[in-house]
Amino acid sequence: MAASNDPTNPMDEGLQDLGVPVPVQTFLWQQIAPFIRPKLGKLHEASCMYCQHAPGHHELKEACKSFEKSLVQNMFYGLSPSLEAALKSIPRWRLVQAALPHVMHCAGALLHNRVKDLQALGAVETKMLYTLHWILLFAAEECADDDLEANKDVKRHQSYLFSIPTISLFVYLFAPIAHLLKESDFQNIRLENGLKMWQGMWEYRAPNASCFIAPVKPKARHYLNSVSTTPSVEVFSPKKT
Repeated sequence: MAASNDPTNPMDEGLQDLGVPVPVQTFLWQQIAPFIRPKLGKLHEASCMYCQHAPGHHELKEACKSFEKSLVQNMFYGLSPSLEAALKSIPRWRLVQAALPHVMHCAGALLHNRVKDLQALGAVETKMLYTLHWILLFAAEECADDDLEANKDVKRHQSYLFSIPTISLFVYLFAPIAHLLKESDFQNIRLENGLKMWQGMWEYRAPNASCFIAPVKPKARHYLNSVSTTPSVEVFSPKKT
């Protein structure tokens, strides 16, 4: 059975704006790799002079710096020309949307490792949580201001909100480990703004941030309002008798 030649799939309507160029996807996966790969082992730690003088691996530190520089500071110097061009080819808000799940996985991995060590937050954890807080609390306003200043053609009724699956991922990752954070962890000037978000998690309620409490209304799908004469390739036609 032949599929429709129409390149626009009605089921994908409204999702095209979430796509990012392949170099950007590769960049994001490179940053998250040190957080999800198996431990490098004692052999590396014994031979790496950096690891001998500083807690944590330098790859984690560099990834945290890269996230903060490219997302929070919106600075791309030091990157390859092709990657810099790819990052500048998409709106800042789209980059933030694409990066948030990666940032959440990195922060979740760092907090999960604190199960064995409940000491004060280190430099890596502080920097990653700072980036996470900025995305969830301040990114929408800053991106909207940037679009207005650049006189970009902002779509009508654009809400600058994250998708429901993204917010669900936050709850899935951090609800089981939110208790590992204490109020004293947020006395750091870089993290104090994020305290209100975690207080909600500790009290089993929605965090006090617009992306968590904004009203949600499902968008009407185009394919529900029109009759398609082309059978879906994923549906088998009944056998003729």
